[in-house]
Amino acid sequence: MKKNLTIGEYLLEAIKELGITSVFGIPGDMVIRFFKVIEDDPDLDIYTFSHEPGVGFAAIGSARATQKPAVAVVTFGVGGLNMLNSVACAYAEKTPLIIISGAPGENEKIKGDLLHHTIKNFTSQLNIFREVTVEAVLLDSPKTAYMKIQNALSACSEFMLPVYIELPRDMVDEKIFIPEEKEALFYPINSGAIKEASEEILQRISNAKRPVILAGVETERFKLNTSVISLAERLNIPLVTAFLARDIIPNEHPLYYGTYVGLAGNKVAMELVEGSDCLLMLGVIIADANLGIKIKKLKQESMILSVSRQVQIQNHIYHDVPLKMLMEELLRNKLEKCTLDLPKKQDVVINRSCKLTVSSITTGEMIDAINWFFSEYGQMPIVSDTGDCLFTTLSINAPMVMASAYYCTMGFGAPAAIGYMLTTGQRPLVLIGDGAFQMTGQEICHCPRFGINPIFIIFNNKRWGMQQLFDPTAGFNELDNWPYSRIAELWGGKGYLCDTCEKLYKAFEDAKDDKEFSLIEVILEKDELSEELLGWVKELRG
Repeated sequence: MKKNLTIGEYLLEAIKELGITSVFGIPGDMVIRFFKVIEDDPDLDIYTFSHEPGVGFAAIGSARATQKPAVAVVTFGVGGLNMLNSVACAYAEKTPLIIISGAPGENEKIKGDLLHHTIKNFTSQLNIFREVTVEAVLLDSPKTAYMKIQNALSACSEFMLPVYIELPRDMVDEKIFIPEEKEALFYPINSGAIKEASEEILQRISNAKRPVILAGVETERFKLNTSVISLAERLNIPLVTAFLARDIIPNEHPLYYGTYVGLAGNKVAMELVEGSDCLLMLGVIIADANLGIKIKKLKQESMILSVSRQVQIQNHIYHDVPLKMLMEELLRNKLEKCTLDLPKKQDVVINRSCKLTVSSITTGEMIDAINWFFSEYGQMPIVSDTGDCLFTTLSINAPMVMASAYYCTMGFGAPAAIGYMLTTGQRPLVLIGDGAFQMTGQEICHCPRFGINPIFIIFNNKRWGMQQLFDPTAGFNELDNWPYSRIAELWGGKGYLCDTCEKLYKAFEDAKDDKEFSLIEVILEKDELSEELLGWVKELRG
């Protein structure tokens, strides 16, 4: 690393050491000097957006693409708080983000006068972000900046959670003090607990008649997919994924039985999970949306839960047990294969059954069209917003689905897809409801500037359809009907208006060759909802 660095320069060097090459953000007066430092760095690309929520979701899309931290840079107050929901999503769904916010200068604070963008006092934003990050630091001195940066970045990678770094504008060009003897960072690990938990888990699996592995989001964040597959293979037991981690296991693997979301998901997966007498839940967030159920449907006495560095087996709780180390310990053992009668997998139906000339399209016909498109021209990663569009993915044969499947924030899809493609170069198919598009859809206007061409599909039923399910008499879920396909043309993309299956299939065939971004607007009846979503709501209602 270079010598005689400023705080701003050192912060960039530190994030580059994590393998970061891109920064997402929106400039503002209290972060403008730091933005210039970023712009002058030849190793970093800056991607600016229209609104801070889009910045946060794009960073999430980038982080989930690689399971590495991504960086979002905003100004103080109006910028940072605008992005708060995106950061909350990252925290809830265990996504590593590095949020860097400008702030009033330390010398300005001494005067005691409140500056614009300040809320209650100068520490308000720092305190707020402490609620949605694993580490929040203020770089208020060149003497302490080095250790604070190290603590924050280390925590981000260790816990796969967002961290917050507040950088006062008069600290950006201050020379940082780097101590010769650097303090070692330490996170508690209980080796004895790791060994005991591993032994108890294997003993319970050995005694079980219907053991099942339910893989959750932490197995993906900590890149443990291969380890989970190895464990299942060596034990010869079925693998299922939770909604937030859906299809992190290759669909073609003989032991993988799909995603468990109660009645909404794979029926074979549901029977395996709910009938298991030993359910090994690796990195799973226990929540209604993520599992699609009332939790009581799972047999509590049969559950083994390893998440957030803790293992719980009935009344036994093992603390300071990182999931990665637990997996390593499990695989070090001599494992005996279980003798089980494995069920037949549920097949994905690929057809072209819809009536091509009938006005309006059903969600089932959209699922058929996407499966047909993938079978004809090759699969694409899917990025989905929340709502009915997300539930349709449960019946789509895709290699990857990225979504906010637990925190369930609307507006995730478009910016997250942009961040995903900027990071991977892979063209995604993006599923968005019209309500979610009206929140952050304007971010697609940046695709031509960024040189990317996702395919966006808008589910246009002119309402917040999923919310209407909770009160069918409500009138407040109605939406204005935006001219989505025409907007795409004005923003430099290619728009398709589809009110029949014939037009939908033609749009797919044309969009596959588009060099610019494509937006396929699909007209749905107001009451049109997928069977998958209806099953999920039925489960929640009991």
